[in-house]
Amino acid sequence: MLITGASGLLGRALFKGLGTGYRLIRLSHRDADVTREKRILRIFASLRPWLVIHSAAYTDVDGCESNPEKAFAVNALGTLNIVKAAKKTHSIVLYLSTDYVFAGRKKSPYREEDAAHPVSIYGKSKLKGEEFIRKLLKRYVIIRTSWLFGCGRSTFINTVLKQARKRRALKIIAEKYSSPTYAADLAEAIGRVIDGINSKSWQDKFYGTYHITNSGFCSWYDYAQYILQVKGISNVKILPISLADMKFKARRPVFSALDNSKYAGLTGKPMRSWQEAVKEFAA
Repeated sequence: MLITGASGLLGRALFKGLGTGYRLIRLSHRDADVTREKRILRIFASLRPWLVIHSAAYTDVDGCESNPEKAFAVNALGTLNIVKAAKKTHSIVLYLSTDYVFAGRKKSPYREEDAAHPVSIYGKSKLKGEEFIRKLLKRYVIIRTSWLFGCGRSTFINTVLKQARKRRALKIIAEKYSSPTYAADLAEAIGRVIDGINSKSWQDKFYGTYHITNSGFCSWYDYAQYILQVKGISNVKILPISLADMKFKARRPVFSALDNSKYAGLTGKPMRSWQEAVKEFAA
């Protein structure tokens, strides 16, 4: 089994979580730049993986807006290169996508069948990757997730705690909502999906698109308050601001929480709440 983007936050969690049950081959950007089609084809021809977890991506939302050519080269055409190689070796592709494929106009969590209308280059490039997979492959899994946190990379939790050590008041956006997701929990959920695919009696039921996040949703403001609460920090005030105050280069969906009930129904394993996950990670 191959993992692209293996040096990233999820890649490391996957290697730790899946390493005992499957033989994993990690591919970082240094090992395999997904934009180099011939290199990807050679790797697949040599290793002939039965499944590839494609988590390599350009995830800097504002960076994508400034450099759309790079965004589409990595997130769309890079995914197409993975798909082409997978077709030749008859490999299953499990693709990591994002809540940013949605416009963010709903008032309730997005389901898998809801229409995708991304408002940023990042979202558009990731959606294009999804479209290549659906068009060219029969055996695939697309997993959309959001607000990933965990060990080994600067995330919202790390940023809040770092700033709380320097300041007595933090300005946090109060009107943007989604679902925080612990990388370790996502890796465990992906493992269950792979186990299902690997089961001859169940495998066909596991192909398709899933939303996998920790359960529930919150605003960045609520999220920051909970982080400080878990850490017992009471001398730092959280000040609510609007999305417009930040003057981001790229538009963000205001509400992009994901409904994960399809995954829970299929596996019989509901995702725990984001509060439980944050408490375990940050405590």
